[in-house]
Amino acid sequence: MDFSLKTNSFYLIAISAVPACILRWQIDEIFIVNIIGCFLLGFVNALAISKKYKLIFGFGFCGSLTSFSGWSLQLVELISQGSFKLFVLNSFLMVLIGLLAVGLGNLLATILNA
Repeated sequence: MDFSLKTNSFYLIAISAVPACILRWQIDEIFIVNIIGCFLLGFVNALAISKKYKLIFGFGFCGSLTSFSGWSLQLVELISQGSFKLFVLNSFLMVLIGLLAVGLGNLLATILNA
């Protein structure tokens, strides 16, 4: 990993994580922030911008916004409560809707690039 001051990527990624962290804290709903993060990551990845900005927004902002660990904890809690149907439904919907959100973000950015 390049920590040099010349590129500033490390610092820019860290700075871009702060507003996403605050937004994540304010929304406080794992499913919603993960879907928003999937859409934004698909969008940013398909934009015709430099790799540096994709890293800043993709890793910094989207990485800080989404919560795989929180979702995993939520799934473990469903299993421990015996809510196996909700566990399967939550797992399936998060993955399916997340993929659709990435695809929609990607499609929107592709249209805007044209």
